Amino acid sequence: MNLPLFNNDEDPEISMSPLIDCVFLLLIFFLVSTMTKVKNRDINVNLPTSEAATKLKPDDKQAIVGLDTEGNFYWDGQPCTTNFLMEQLRTVCITQPERRIRIDMDKDTPFGRLVQVMDACQFYNLSNIGIRTYDENYNRTQ
Repeated sequence: MNLPLFNNDEDPEISMSPLIDCVFLLLIFFLVSTMTKVKNRDINVNLPTSEAATKLKPDDKQAIVGLDTEGNFYWDGQPCTTNFLMEQLRTVCITQPERRIRIDMDKDTPFGRLVQVMDACQFYNLSNIGIRTYDENYNRTQ
């Protein structure tokens, strides 16, 4: 005996709204998870301007050395001592000698502090060094 499960007059329908809800939830999840991955390593400084600066793509793998107006040191956005900074540069020299190092310094920072950082980089044979300058697109106030 053959029992029909569906009326032949009606085709079965699949509701799309749960599928759309699931896709939106996945989209939100991936957006939120990628945004938490970005670590803010910038310090609040008044950057110098340059007419001849070379624009490089942002790089999350670069080390960032910061110098504020008082000449205090920062490593990846966190305040640090001179000894800690030298130890970090030594570690970079040993593990990743080609790693890019970006120096973020206030335009009113005492020049001797920049020379101190540059001398330490030269001592550890770190040559991939750059000084961040003001960029109208990147440093736009929000």
